[in-house]
Amino acid sequence: MQNLTPLEIQKQIFSRALKGYNPDEVRGYLSLVAEEIERLVKDVDRLSRENAMLREELDDHSQRERILKDTLLSAQKVSEDVKANARKEAELIVKDAELLSERVVAQAMQRVSELERAIQDLKIERVSVRNRLQERSTACSTWSASTPSRKRPNSRSRRCLGSGWSKGSA
Repeated sequence: MQNLTPLEIQKQIFSRALKGYNPDEVRGYLSLVAEEIERLVKDVDRLSRENAMLREELDDHSQRERILKDTLLSAQKVSEDVKANARKEAELIVKDAELLSERVVAQAMQRVSELERAIQDLKIERVSVRNRLQERSTACSTWSASTPSRKRPNSRSRRCLGSGWSKGSA
């Protein structure tokens, strides 16, 4: 069926037949039909424009939604990347701190060991000095007891106390 316009309906002419319809009634009815079709065509036109506008608005909203989703996904990825980088950096800081603490502890242990060796050497030196002092004291006492007090020359008593004894050997 072809598309009829309201104007075509109004201008439609029918042939006359005997005992046909009343031409004025047909004309009046066709006029009503034409007006109704005109109104419907206007409604369809208005609804088509409204539909196009709503579709355009829907497309805009859909595009915004896509942009927001993409932005949200990007933000989530950046957030995850930042967290991962922060975690790695924290692990590196902890590892560096552990290595530094191990190095400091090792240096401290080495210093303790050195100090313990030095203390041990000083103890040995102390025993050695005490023994030499004891030997000299015994030698001087023996000499002093065997020599009468008048015959003791000054140089010999100095030798007894000072023989083999100097600041460097202490």
